[in-house]
Amino acid sequence: MNSMFGPETKFFKVTNKIGNILLVSVLWLIGCIPVVTIGTSTIAMYYAMVKAVRCEEGYVSKEFIRSYRQNLKTGILLTVIFLVLAAVLWLDHSYTVKQISIMAGALEMVYLLLAFVIAGIVLYLFPVLSRFTMDAFSCFKLALFMVFKHFPTTILLLLIVTAGIVSALLIPVPMIFVMPGVCCYVGSFLMERILRKYMAKPETKEDEEKWYYR
Repeated sequence: MNSMFGPETKFFKVTNKIGNILLVSVLWLIGCIPVVTIGTSTIAMYYAMVKAVRCEEGYVSKEFIRSYRQNLKTGILLTVIFLVLAAVLWLDHSYTVKQISIMAGALEMVYLLLAFVIAGIVLYLFPVLSRFTMDAFSCFKLALFMVFKHFPTTILLLLIVTAGIVSALLIPVPMIFVMPGVCCYVGSFLMERILRKYMAKPETKEDEEKWYYR
């Protein structure tokens, strides 16, 4: 019995990983409570998910809080910007959808394209901020470049997030406590493959052992 539930068994490792994914979800939800900190919480979620859950280095709560504190101001600023952009797009959409004209139809297509681009930027921007030590504007430009450079991955990531949102809307409890972490965990396999393409190559054996190169 002890061998089945010991800390080195596959059963323990799997259940521990599932528990950590759920913990990241809960931490993300708590971090999002002020609303303007959604971006900050998302940066911290991705950082903790890859470092503590996938690479098993450090503790989930400790890594989450550390990243949250480091990116608090930047995350708030970006969250406010994206919330304003979303509100403007929604108001414009609400107006044009009531109009019946060729111009209204064309504007609706423009709004949909802008919504896609903004959503794509959001998907890449927060993981980029969690990984690179660049200013917010440089990270924004890199995220915009990634949206189109890695277009198939962008579509897959959007589908993953959409599936998570739909699940949480259909079954709020328990999905709202599960899907943030699940979407982040699944999406990180796609995201890490991309982020590594923009990282400097490890120069030494010690560098290769660092968690972000694993």
